[in-house]
Amino acid sequence: MWSSANTVSKLRKLSAHVLVCNHITCLRRGGKASAKTLKRALKDRDLSAQVLVTKVKCLDQCGRGPVMVVYPDGVWYGGVDEETARAIVREHLEEGHAVEKRVLHDMRDGEKK
Repeated sequence: MWSSANTVSKLRKLSAHVLVCNHITCLRRGGKASAKTLKRALKDRDLSAQVLVTKVKCLDQCGRGPVMVVYPDGVWYGGVDEETARAIVREHLEEGHAVEKRVLHDMRDGEKK
């Protein structure tokens, strides 16, 4: 039987949630390595407990991948290689500013790239 009290007690306060496209198109463009690098960088910088990473089936940006989205900021990144994944952790998740060279869309200011 599902118990909301047990589920809620296991939730932790997060600073960010990163959605990682796991569609075959993004995977073929290096998405698996990018996701692995992102998780490793979070662990190396002691951010794993504060940032939730979730693989999603598709972010509907085929041809622009690998794609990752950082919430609650709503910053969409495209062409996320391993170097960019590390930069997202360092610059966006730690320092609070987007990695401009890979931004597809930034919902904080409505800017489209």
